[in-house]
Amino acid sequence: MNVGKKHYEQIPIPEELDRVVWDSMGKAAREARARHLRRWAVSAAAVFCAAFLCANVGPLYAYASRLPVIGAVVQVLHVGGGGERTDGAHAAAEAAGETVEFHFESRSGELDTAPVYTVSHLLAPNRMNLTLRGVRSIDYEAIRESLLATEAVRDVYRAMIGDDSAFGFVIVLNSGYTYEITEHADPASLSVRFYPDPAYQPEQTVYYLRSEAVPYGEGLGLLAEQYPGEAAQLQTRSGEYIITVGQYETSDEAEAALQALEETTGGASGLFVASGRADDIPEA
Repeated sequence: MNVGKKHYEQIPIPEELDRVVWDSMGKAAREARARHLRRWAVSAAAVFCAAFLCANVGPLYAYASRLPVIGAVVQVLHVGGGGERTDGAHAAAEAAGETVEFHFESRSGELDTAPVYTVSHLLAPNRMNLTLRGVRSIDYEAIRESLLATEAVRDVYRAMIGDDSAFGFVIVLNSGYTYEITEHADPASLSVRFYPDPAYQPEQTVYYLRSEAVPYGEGLGLLAEQYPGEAAQLQTRSGEYIITVGQYETSDEAEAALQALEETTGGASGLFVASGRADDIPEA
């Protein structure tokens, strides 16, 4: 036994071992602190809500019940997309000032990562298009009411998508407003923050390609599928819907885009060039 102990004590120890051990301990401690912080935030929100519920302070209780448990920031973006493939997720939302928080969960609880999503920003009118995929159900009324509760949002309606695991939203913004999206993980959420854009030009004229107006329904979805990845749905003032493709600074650019599209499709595209100022909604 003494000989074995002597050999054990004579084993050379790499100089980097202490640093590796300490780094690993530090990482474990940080992860433990993060887990503890999330648990603390949930508990604190629950205690805060319970206290004010007992005191019958309605507005403060309502605010406390909306306290988010913020996860790790994955990315911040204006246009583009992110998330990971999911199936069977449920989406809801709630507003806090000029920020609307989209939350995602499954039957087993909160999701760690956001479902696949895409977002685009267009003018005429000023709007953002948000699409969620891998989502089987949504609380649409909660989402719509939360968005309309902000100063920035003028109107909200759903896009027609044939896929039963995808939901699209057209969020029409008031003049001069823009937004940014922050994607969080663990737990998953999308924070949409609206704010005034000092560079916004309401008199700016934009050109785009559009279809004839059609009623909201399956035909609208089929029309949008003819231009995958390019088409956006838009409700006109008459209450019908059109498909728009692209956004251009001049009519010449729009005409060239239309010609290129028709060459690609091998004939008439069913679209024509239209224009409007930044906040204009087409009549029909």
